[in-house]
Amino acid sequence: MNSTEVKEKIIAVIQEVAATQDLNLPDLKDSQEIVDDLGFTSLGVAALIANLEEVFGIDPFEDEDVMITDIRTIKDLCKVYAKSLEKSA
Repeated sequence: MNSTEVKEKIIAVIQEVAATQDLNLPDLKDSQEIVDDLGFTSLGVAALIANLEEVFGIDPFEDEDVMITDIRTIKDLCKVYAKSLEKSA
């Protein structure tokens, strides 16, 4: 899976979770912060991570190499999942 496909899937999951949280998302950009710009709460972030784990079949946060608190933007999320998918291939 290339980085564009990873990003497309992440954007789709963000939109799905936002819909369940009654969030109105702006046009999504890589630099937007998931909490501050998109309005996700900690519960929303947890739902996002759980849904991404289901979609990709990996949990990049199970190792202590990456901390969830280090993920702030859409770009950060894409990089973490792309790297984890590359490692698992």
